[in-house]
Amino acid sequence: MNLQAVNANVSGVPFFRFLSFEIREIGELHAQAEMTFAMRHIGNPVMEYYHGGIIASLMEATCAIAVRPDFSEFPAKPINLTVDYLRPAVKGPLFAHALVTRKGKRIASVSANAWQTDREKPVAEGLYHFLLV
Repeated sequence: MNLQAVNANVSGVPFFRFLSFEIREIGELHAQAEMTFAMRHIGNPVMEYYHGGIIASLMEATCAIAVRPDFSEFPAKPINLTVDYLRPAVKGPLFAHALVTRKGKRIASVSANAWQTDREKPVAEGLYHFLLV
């Protein structure tokens, strides 16, 4: 599946539009996204840090697309997630990468990380599980 088709599917999901991200890279078992900063993503208005739920949601969306990039209406269904927040995400673009570590007939496991300026300094890491049926 090509990037243009995947991003067309992304724009069809209301919550994905709210997040305002775009898939930058897609492969058989991975995806990478970039989210444009918006004030609605702020969780701490004094420090202007991203809300943790926004970070986790971007990683979840990227993981869902890595698992099932050809979704037309609904991406893969998340059933479990664990997110570790490593440092604050400040005002600016946010990136996420998802790697499918196991994909069976019913369940897929995906690891993800999110960063801003340096991929070697992630702001969060996560492990997500999706129901495929």
